[in-house]
Amino acid sequence: MMKNEFEKLIGKTVGEEEYSTIEYVYTWHPAISETEGKAQIARLYTDYGMTVIEDMVERAGKMEMAERDLRVARTNVAIIQNRIKALRGESDV
Repeated sequence: MMKNEFEKLIGKTVGEEEYSTIEYVYTWHPAISETEGKAQIARLYTDYGMTVIEDMVERAGKMEMAERDLRVARTNVAIIQNRIKALRGESDV
């Protein structure tokens, strides 16, 4: 979501630092829906302000790290699967 899109949803402007935090929580927090996330984060901001969003940063960070760990694990699994195929003489073509 772009900053101007968020500002349109809430009806006012926010600073760059505030928006950076909002965007981070919007992107990574597991409670923010992939389909309704824009409305959710706007509602959180208008109903509760930055305090609640700032309180969500820690869990968003944990989610970001978990997603990164999952990507690494999937990459490692693919590498191992390719090694197994090579040992069996199977090709990817």
